[in-house]
Amino acid sequence: MVKKLLRFFAFSLFFLFALVLFTPKDSFYFLFEQELQKLNIIVSNETLQERLLSLNVQNLEINTKGIDTLVVKEVDFMLLLFYNAINFQNLEISSLMSAYIPSRVDTLDVRYTILNPLVVRAKSRGDFGHLRAEFSLVDRELKLFVTPSKLMLHKYKKTLQMLKKDENGEYIYAKTF
Repeated sequence: MVKKLLRFFAFSLFFLFALVLFTPKDSFYFLFEQELQKLNIIVSNETLQERLLSLNVQNLEINTKGIDTLVVKEVDFMLLLFYNAINFQNLEISSLMSAYIPSRVDTLDVRYTILNPLVVRAKSRGDFGHLRAEFSLVDRELKLFVTPSKLMLHKYKKTLQMLKKDENGEYIYAKTF
């Protein structure tokens, strides 16, 4: 009985691993791109490279409603069944936004796990400082926790005034959609 149970778990794990390994990751990317187009967000000039467990996308140019918004050097999509992550590297925000926030973002990591299926978490680091974000799928609430850099504290005071300052020096922004 124990042997049959172990064999069942071994075959199940093998099947799940094979499913993740042979899933066409670029199809998921193009589906994601189609969903973004419904929101008037256009991704162009990207190059795709499929890896064993992830999809690497390089040199993305993102336009929102016809306005050049963002240039991303590299993105890694890791789509596993129980853990999904999107890692952005070297983001350059449009000069239109440079009056509100610094234009360079080093990293942005977005993670979703089945262990906490109701929350999407993100971390970012850049010229603005450090950012932690949580998005509750049930409440549709976004919370941003920003630890500002010296550049952000001196040059972008008006942006920080829109955020609520916490007792430990973090700035908090909360929005419900």
